[in-house]
Amino acid sequence: MLARAALARAGTALGAEADSFFAEQGDRPRIGQAFLAIDPGALAGNERYLERVETLVAAMTADAQVRLPGAKRFAAERRASAEGITVPEDLMSKIEKLAAG
Repeated sequence: MLARAALARAGTALGAEADSFFAEQGDRPRIGQAFLAIDPGALAGNERYLERVETLVAAMTADAQVRLPGAKRFAAERRASAEGITVPEDLMSKIEKLAAG
């Protein structure tokens, strides 16, 4: 109830009150945010919390269609570090000119 009241004060549209971000017509989404921070150490303890998170992540990533945020970017970074990157000659020429001042 407290979170709903906080969002209402922020002018946020809730659920079905808002139409799509991508539609010109209809009710604008009117974004609002509320944050809730919970210290897992005060509940089950940090160690137990981290074990549960690892279990959840392992279960999620066992599905080939599940990607965690940043996974694609981190894989690309590892590949670029190992193999390097290809920069087209015309772009490299522009970069070198800019670097020369």
